[in-house]
Amino acid sequence: MAQIDVTELLTDPDFVDEMQVITRYPYVNSLGENSIKEVNSYSVGSVQPADYKTLKRLSDALQDEDIYSFWFKGPIVTTETGKYSSIILFKNKRFQVKQVADWSNWGAGWVEGICVAERPAQ
Repeated sequence: MAQIDVTELLTDPDFVDEMQVITRYPYVNSLGENSIKEVNSYSVGSVQPADYKTLKRLSDALQDEDIYSFWFKGPIVTTETGKYSSIILFKNKRFQVKQVADWSNWGAGWVEGICVAERPAQ
């Protein structure tokens, strides 16, 4: 168990950036088509380029991508049955959550999202 609660640092404007967390929900629209609804929430947290240890935890296919680690307070999810992964919007760029690390022992509710930048549709 961690001995230091870093909550104060992760809400200090000297250490954090503003971001949005987009939660995606599947639904069927009025035409019977499968669709995705996106719900935005605003948050703050620490944003860092992924380090070597983080990259090694990802599959080989993802290791060449634009990868960042986002530390913030709140729930995020990766893709699983019936769910879409969360999206983090930072500096007008969308990052899809690929892995979640629970760091709640360092302060109430803090998580790390290891995220890959989405490529714009061509």
